[in-house]
Amino acid sequence: MRISPFILLILSLIIINCSSEEQTAASDISGASVLGELQHGFTLNEATKEKFEEGLLLLHNFEYEDALTAFEAATALDDTEVMTHWGEAMCQYKALWRLQNTEKGKDILSRLGETKEERLASISDPIEKAMWEMVEIMYGEGQFEERNQAIAQHLAAQHAKYPEHQEIAAFYALSLIWATETYGDGSDDLRLAASITDKILDANPQHPGALHYKIHALDGPTSAQDAHTAADAYAKVAADAAHALHMPSHIYLALGEWEGVVASNEVSYDASVDRMNRMDLTDGARGYHSYAWLHYGLLQQGRYREAEALLRDMLDYVPKDPTKGARGYLLGMQSRQLVESGDISPETVLDRDVKVYDIGLVPQSVRSFLRAQVAFRNEDVGTMREEIKWLSNQIFLASELVTGDGLAMCAEGTTRYAPTENAITSAKVIVAQMQGMVALLEGDEAHFETYMKEAVALENQTDFPAGPPTITKPSFEQYGEWLLERGQYEKAIAQFDKALHRMPRRSKSLMGKMTALEQLDQADEAAQIQEELESIFAKADKQLLSMR
Repeated sequence: MRISPFILLILSLIIINCSSEEQTAASDISGASVLGELQHGFTLNEATKEKFEEGLLLLHNFEYEDALTAFEAATALDDTEVMTHWGEAMCQYKALWRLQNTEKGKDILSRLGETKEERLASISDPIEKAMWEMVEIMYGEGQFEERNQAIAQHLAAQHAKYPEHQEIAAFYALSLIWATETYGDGSDDLRLAASITDKILDANPQHPGALHYKIHALDGPTSAQDAHTAADAYAKVAADAAHALHMPSHIYLALGEWEGVVASNEVSYDASVDRMNRMDLTDGARGYHSYAWLHYGLLQQGRYREAEALLRDMLDYVPKDPTKGARGYLLGMQSRQLVESGDISPETVLDRDVKVYDIGLVPQSVRSFLRAQVAFRNEDVGTMREEIKWLSNQIFLASELVTGDGLAMCAEGTTRYAPTENAITSAKVIVAQMQGMVALLEGDEAHFETYMKEAVALENQTDFPAGPPTITKPSFEQYGEWLLERGQYEKAIAQFDKALHRMPRRSKSLMGKMTALEQLDQADEAAQIQEELESIFAKADKQLLSMR
């Protein structure tokens, strides 16, 4: 069967081919803000109640900076209220992002006494004591993962004792997500977390934490459909929290619902910019997390020009305030633009020299691959070999820091950029990809295939992407396209299927699979994918549409 001109164009563009710190932003929370509803059951001093509840709502929405401001205001109104201090301490522990401030957390705890025993003895209410024990574990002894496990065990016991208490239940569900070893694939612990949130939502459908944590618990292609209702509801329940506006896109991306990914992140990013302007903040306050997701969603829809316009703005914003997160997101956006569109306009000047010394192995890997992409186009083998050598050295250094549990020894500190086993494996994938690209330039296709087999075997060991892939050209797709060009259609389909299992409805993999099916005269299956692609590309660039 003949390959259509549209597919030939796309395939000609794809010869070459986290997590960075989370950006959070919230709308102005004064007045009648929409952040959700609490039925917390705490006995609070009336003077602190309003600000405490504001802080707790923001905490559930992961708006940590604004939550801290609210809790601090509550403490200033009455510093004898235990729960306001608890709230302040909770804001310093962002375990899902592997980010914490131990020193500040311990300083907050010390307000109630010099020792754990003294502090707990000063609390008479059993529920408050149970919640305080949680922060004692957070800032106590042990490695990061050990403390997360201990928090989950503590809250399991408290949930069994107080099964109707919504806040104990909510933080128990969150603690299971913190402590899981297999995030994003519907593991038993994550399924348990989701079931706990369901019981909260039965009693209080407006609980922002229950909706939020259910999305995180089922954030993967094998389980995302079960969180679709929660995703649809969450942005409405907490419409004044920028992070809540973004969160539904975790489920939409896991299912390949690109229109939802784009819509969610447009409103989330806009909310962050509104906050930045109102509070006269620097460009580092932009919601770059949402911005990068929006960019990826546009690319999947074939809206390459719109995506490139976002990238040009990003190239302007980041140098003005080059935060760690901003730099990491910029690298990913540049690499994905090349991967998905195949080219960029002359007016878009890439920044291949983004500083990565302080932002960890994942952004370092992405920068190396970005440089390799450009070098491949220029047939610059020397530069590619330099990147292979440099990244291999970074992998070695990172491996020296990682302990037997797969976390870096410094992970209990204040950085999320310490290496993990997953980051190391992902970086090894990228080294193998670059080695394969060198082999292609040197005309050694046998070695290219050897490196591709190594890359796909390694990538298969990594976590499912919980966002735009940090292996910006999935190795399954890269290998599949090579097999397709050489007429090995069944083998190519097997690789595209692996990519689509991990990243449903990814457009490049769908196009590759459709072409292979056409060549095998499997017209019905090819037509089904063609129909799916027509839906995905409904708003694609005119030039792309004209080739169909």
